[in-house]
Amino acid sequence: MTCFSWKLIWKNWAPPRVKFFHWLASQDRCWTADRLARRGLQHQPRCPLCDQALETMRHLLLECPFARQTWHEILSWLRMTTAGPSHEDSLMDWWLQARQNTPTLMRKGLASIALLMPWMIWKQRNKCIFEGAQPLVQVLVSKIKEEAKEWARAGAHGLR
Repeated sequence: MTCFSWKLIWKNWAPPRVKFFHWLASQDRCWTADRLARRGLQHQPRCPLCDQALETMRHLLLECPFARQTWHEILSWLRMTTAGPSHEDSLMDWWLQARQNTPTLMRKGLASIALLMPWMIWKQRNKCIFEGAQPLVQVLVSKIKEEAKEWARAGAHGLR
Protein backbone atom coordinates (compact mmCIF):
# COMPACT_ATOMS: atom_id res chain seq x y z
CA MET A 1 0.00 0.00 0.00
CA THR A 2 1.46 3.38 -0.95
CA CYS A 3 1.85 6.15 1.59
CA PHE A 4 -1.08 8.03 0.04
CA SER A 5 -3.64 5.23 0.03
CA TRP A 6 -4.03 5.31 3.80
CA LYS A 7 -4.88 9.02 3.55
CA LEU A 8 -7.76 8.34 1.18
CA ILE A 9 -9.05 5.48 3.31
CA TRP A 10 -8.52 6.66 6.88
CA LYS A 11 -8.20 10.47 6.76
CA ASN A 12 -11.44 11.31 4.94
CA TRP A 13 -15.03 11.26 6.10
CA ALA A 14 -16.86 7.99 5.52
CA PRO A 15 -18.66 5.45 7.71
CA PRO A 16 -16.23 2.98 9.31
CA ARG A 17 -17.62 0.02 7.32
CA VAL A 18 -16.78 1.86 4.08
CA LYS A 19 -13.24 2.57 5.22
CA PHE A 20 -12.82 -1.05 6.25
CA PHE A 21 -14.11 -2.23 2.85
CA HIS A 22 -11.56 0.01 1.11
CA TRP A 23 -8.78 -1.32 3.26
CA LEU A 24 -9.78 -4.89 2.35
CA ALA A 25 -10.11 -3.97 -1.34
CA SER A 26 -6.69 -2.28 -1.37
CA GLN A 27 -5.22 -5.50 0.08
CA ASP A 28 -7.11 -7.61 -2.52
CA ARG A 29 -8.94 -9.37 0.31
CA CYS A 30 -12.53 -9.13 -0.97
CA TRP A 31 -14.18 -12.38 -2.06
CA THR A 32 -14.32 -11.84 -5.81
CA ALA A 33 -14.37 -14.73 -8.28
CA ASP A 34 -10.60 -14.72 -8.73
CA ARG A 35 -10.01 -15.01 -4.97
CA LEU A 36 -12.65 -17.72 -4.60
CA ALA A 37 -11.00 -19.66 -7.45
CA ARG A 38 -7.58 -19.43 -5.77
CA ARG A 39 -9.13 -21.05 -2.69
CA GLY A 40 -10.91 -23.72 -4.72
CA LEU A 41 -14.35 -22.42 -3.68
CA GLN A 42 -17.48 -22.46 -5.81
CA HIS A 43 -18.05 -19.23 -7.75
CA GLN A 44 -19.44 -17.67 -10.89
CA PRO A 45 -16.35 -16.70 -12.88
CA ARG A 46 -17.77 -13.72 -14.76
CA CYS A 47 -18.48 -10.26 -13.41
CA PRO A 48 -22.12 -10.15 -12.26
CA LEU A 49 -22.45 -6.55 -13.43
CA CYS A 50 -21.34 -6.91 -17.07
CA ASP A 51 -20.97 -10.69 -17.63
CA GLN A 52 -17.99 -9.93 -19.90
CA ALA A 53 -14.82 -10.66 -17.92
CA LEU A 54 -13.38 -12.54 -14.98
CA GLU A 55 -14.43 -10.82 -11.77
CA THR A 56 -11.48 -9.23 -9.98
CA MET A 57 -11.53 -6.15 -7.75
CA ARG A 58 -9.72 -4.22 -10.46
CA HIS A 59 -12.27 -5.23 -13.07
CA LEU A 60 -15.22 -4.63 -10.77
CA LEU A 61 -14.22 -1.10 -9.74
CA LEU A 62 -12.23 0.20 -12.72
CA GLU A 63 -12.63 -1.84 -15.90
CA CYS A 64 -16.24 -3.05 -15.87
CA PRO A 65 -18.38 -1.14 -18.42
CA PHE A 66 -21.17 -0.96 -15.82
CA ALA A 67 -18.82 0.63 -13.26
CA ARG A 68 -17.29 2.99 -15.83
CA GLN A 69 -20.72 4.26 -16.87
CA THR A 70 -21.67 4.73 -13.21
CA TRP A 71 -18.47 6.70 -12.54
CA HIS A 72 -19.20 8.91 -15.55
CA GLU A 73 -22.80 9.60 -14.46
CA ILE A 74 -21.89 10.47 -10.86
CA LEU A 75 -18.88 12.65 -11.71
CA SER A 76 -21.06 14.52 -14.23
CA TRP A 77 -23.83 14.95 -11.64
CA LEU A 78 -21.28 16.45 -9.22
CA ARG A 79 -19.92 18.68 -12.00
CA MET A 80 -16.43 17.27 -11.49
CA THR A 81 -14.19 18.04 -14.42
CA THR A 82 -12.09 14.94 -13.88
CA ALA A 83 -12.77 11.75 -15.80
CA GLY A 84 -13.47 8.51 -13.97
CA PRO A 85 -10.70 6.04 -13.31
CA SER A 86 -9.25 4.40 -16.39
CA HIS A 87 -8.39 0.74 -16.55
CA GLU A 88 -4.68 1.67 -16.64
CA ASP A 89 -4.86 3.33 -13.21
CA SER A 90 -5.34 1.96 -9.75
CA LEU A 91 -8.06 3.65 -7.72
CA MET A 92 -5.37 5.38 -5.64
CA ASP A 93 -3.48 6.59 -8.74
CA TRP A 94 -6.71 8.01 -10.14
CA TRP A 95 -7.59 9.72 -6.85
CA LEU A 96 -4.16 11.37 -6.56
CA GLN A 97 -4.24 12.60 -10.16
CA ALA A 98 -7.86 13.75 -9.93
CA ARG A 99 -7.07 15.53 -6.66
CA GLN A 100 -4.33 17.55 -8.35
CA ASN A 101 -6.74 18.58 -11.12
CA THR A 102 -9.62 19.45 -8.77
CA PRO A 103 -10.07 22.89 -7.22
CA THR A 104 -9.24 22.91 -3.50
CA LEU A 105 -12.85 23.57 -2.48
CA MET A 106 -14.00 20.40 -4.28
CA ARG A 107 -11.31 18.03 -3.00
CA LYS A 108 -13.24 16.79 0.03
CA GLY A 109 -16.16 15.97 -2.26
CA LEU A 110 -13.81 14.11 -4.60
CA ALA A 111 -12.41 12.09 -1.69
CA SER A 112 -15.92 11.22 -0.52
CA ILE A 113 -16.89 10.08 -4.01
CA ALA A 114 -13.66 8.06 -4.31
CA LEU A 115 -14.81 6.22 -1.17
CA LEU A 116 -18.55 6.08 -1.90
CA MET A 117 -18.45 4.84 -5.50
CA PRO A 118 -16.49 1.59 -4.98
CA TRP A 119 -18.56 0.84 -1.87
CA MET A 120 -21.83 1.24 -3.77
CA ILE A 121 -20.55 -0.76 -6.76
CA TRP A 122 -19.56 -3.55 -4.34
CA LYS A 123 -23.00 -3.46 -2.70
CA GLN A 124 -24.67 -3.64 -6.14
CA ARG A 125 -22.46 -6.59 -7.06
CA ASN A 126 -23.54 -8.34 -3.87
CA LYS A 127 -27.22 -7.68 -4.59
CA CYS A 128 -26.79 -9.26 -8.02
CA ILE A 129 -25.10 -12.34 -6.58
CA PHE A 130 -27.10 -12.89 -3.40
CA GLU A 131 -30.51 -11.39 -4.22
CA GLY A 132 -30.71 -11.89 -7.99
CA ALA A 133 -30.92 -8.13 -8.65
CA GLN A 134 -30.45 -6.85 -12.18
CA PRO A 135 -27.44 -4.58 -12.78
CA LEU A 136 -29.06 -1.32 -13.93
CA VAL A 137 -26.81 1.75 -14.10
CA GLN A 138 -29.61 4.27 -13.50
CA VAL A 139 -30.83 2.38 -10.42
CA LEU A 140 -27.33 2.40 -8.94
CA VAL A 141 -26.81 6.06 -9.86
CA SER A 142 -30.03 6.95 -7.99
CA LYS A 143 -28.88 4.97 -4.95
CA ILE A 144 -25.48 6.69 -5.01
CA LYS A 145 -27.13 10.13 -5.17
CA GLU A 146 -29.34 9.25 -2.20
CA GLU A 147 -26.38 7.90 -0.24
CA ALA A 148 -24.27 10.99 -1.07
CA LYS A 149 -27.04 13.19 0.37
CA GLU A 150 -27.12 11.04 3.51
CA TRP A 151 -23.34 11.28 3.83
CA ALA A 152 -23.56 15.07 3.47
CA ARG A 153 -26.15 15.22 6.28
CA ALA A 154 -23.94 12.99 8.43
CA GLY A 155 -20.77 15.05 8.01
CA ALA A 156 -19.21 14.61 4.57
CA HIS A 157 -18.99 18.36 3.98
CA GLY A 158 -17.55 18.04 0.49
CA LEU A 159 -20.80 16.49 -0.78
CA ARG A 160 -23.04 19.41 0.15
